[in-house]
Amino acid sequence: MKLGRCPICHSDLHLDALIEDEAGREVLAMLLKFTHSCARPLVAYLGLFRPAKSNLSNSRTAKLMREVLDQFKPSRHLAHALSETVRQIQKKRAGSGDVKPLSNHNYLKTVYDSTSNLFLYSEAGGEAAPVKEGNEVYFEQMYRAGADFSKIQVAGAQEWLANRRQKNDG
Repeated sequence: MKLGRCPICHSDLHLDALIEDEAGREVLAMLLKFTHSCARPLVAYLGLFRPAKSNLSNSRTAKLMREVLDQFKPSRHLAHALSETVRQIQKKRAGSGDVKPLSNHNYLKTVYDSTSNLFLYSEAGGEAAPVKEGNEVYFEQMYRAGADFSKIQVAGAQEWLANRRQKNDG
């Protein structure tokens, strides 16, 4: 079944070809597990593992996704760490011209650990630790942490900031 055309290379995208491959099915199924807007930054992050002159196989992509799921719980914190990792690696590559693919998740782990102070909610360590993940709570935490709201890519962030400023002024 032809889905359409790739917006980048304009080749045909076929869903039946993707799901015919077991690893392709696994990749699609795992993408659904990445909630909290993690899927898009995850795909960009996986691109950092791609060798310059070839593509990642579906089996390698599935393996990398499993490793991320094993190490991190999908959350806004993970989405932020994935985005920051991609941004920092791309910036480093642009400056040096070095496009050596990543070989492990150590850089992501470092970024994740170093940004934990921006995410004040506790990640559930069991039933006793509820996770606060509503947008209102997230925006409040980012505001208190001094985040630049112009860079927050979550729907409603600008409106929340305007309302917050209005309450403070009034």
